[in-house]
Amino acid sequence: MSNHQNKNTNTSPLVAKNNLAVSEIDSSLFEVVGIRKSESEQLASKPYSYWKAVAKLLFTNWTFIICATLLVIIIALSIIVPWGKQAVPTNRPGVGPAAPSKGHIFGLGMFGEDFWIEMWLGIRTTLILAFTLAFIQLAIGVLLGSIWGYFRQTDIFFIQLTNFLTLVPQLILLLFIIFVFNVGFWPIVLGVSLQAWISIASTVRVQIMLVKNTDYNVASLTLGSSSTRIIHKNILPKILPGIVQAGIFAIPNAISVDATLTFLNFGFVDGVKKTSLGKILNNIMPDTDWQVFPHLLIIPIIFISMISIIFFLVAKVFADSLDPKNHR
Repeated sequence: MSNHQNKNTNTSPLVAKNNLAVSEIDSSLFEVVGIRKSESEQLASKPYSYWKAVAKLLFTNWTFIICATLLVIIIALSIIVPWGKQAVPTNRPGVGPAAPSKGHIFGLGMFGEDFWIEMWLGIRTTLILAFTLAFIQLAIGVLLGSIWGYFRQTDIFFIQLTNFLTLVPQLILLLFIIFVFNVGFWPIVLGVSLQAWISIASTVRVQIMLVKNTDYNVASLTLGSSSTRIIHKNILPKILPGIVQAGIFAIPNAISVDATLTFLNFGFVDGVKKTSLGKILNNIMPDTDWQVFPHLLIIPIIFISMISIIFFLVAKVFADSLDPKNHR
C-alpha cells in the first residue's frame, strides 16, 4: 500500500484510533433524542433581573440602610410631632426665647413658642417643597431630555427654548410668576421648575447621545424595536445614576429658594400657622437674640446639614446601585 493510501486510511472519519470502524459500533447502545430547541436557547447562567440586582445592592449596603432609616424617622417625626399644631400658637410657653430645658428640649423660639414643634413643622413644609420640586424637575427633565437626545431633529427647537428661558435671571422669572399668580406654594414651584429642568434635560441629552449608537442599540433598532422601548429598556438604565445624582441638591435648593423669597417678603408661609426652615432662619438672623441663645441658630443649621447629607448619601448609594456595571 502506498504512502498516499496509508494517509487516506489513517485520516478516514469512519475509522477510530483503535482501528474500529464506526459501522462496527453497536447502535443499540445509543438513543437518538433529536434537536431540543427550547434547551438550546436557554442560558446556563442565573436569570438576571435589573431591579432585583438593584435591591440586592441597596439592602446589603449599611450606609444606605442607616441613612434610609434616619430619613424615614425624620419624615415620620415631621408628620407626627406638629400634627394639628401651629408654629406660633396663641397660648405660648413664654414671651421670648429661652435655652433648652427638660420641659422644652429645643428651648423656646423667637416669640416664646416651643422650638421643637416649630422645627418639625418647618422641616415638614421644606421637605414637601423639596420633594415636589425634585419630582417635577426630574420628570420634565428626563422626558424632554430623552426626546432631545434621541431625536436629533429636535435640536434647534430645544436650543432656542432653553436659550429663551435662561435669558431671564431665575429670581426675576420667579418674581414675575409670583406677581402674575400671587404668592403661594404652586406659583413658586412653577417659577422654579420653568428653568430647573434644563440642567437635568441637558445631562440626559448628553448621556443618551453617548450610548445611543452602541452596538446593542443598533441591534435593537435593526430588529425593529420601537424608539420608546429602546429608550426605556436600553438607555435609561445606563443614565439613571446621573439622573438620581442630579436630584441630590433638591433639599438645599428648596431651602435657598424659600429663604430668599422670605427675605424679600414673598414667602408662601406666614410663620404663625405654618412655617419652613427658610422662614425660621429669616426670623432669627435679623435679630441679635441668637447670640445670647445660640440654639436658635445651631439647631436649624444642624438639621439642614444633616438632612442634606442624608439625602446625598442615600442618592449616591442608590445611583451606584442603578449602574448595571455594578450588578455582576
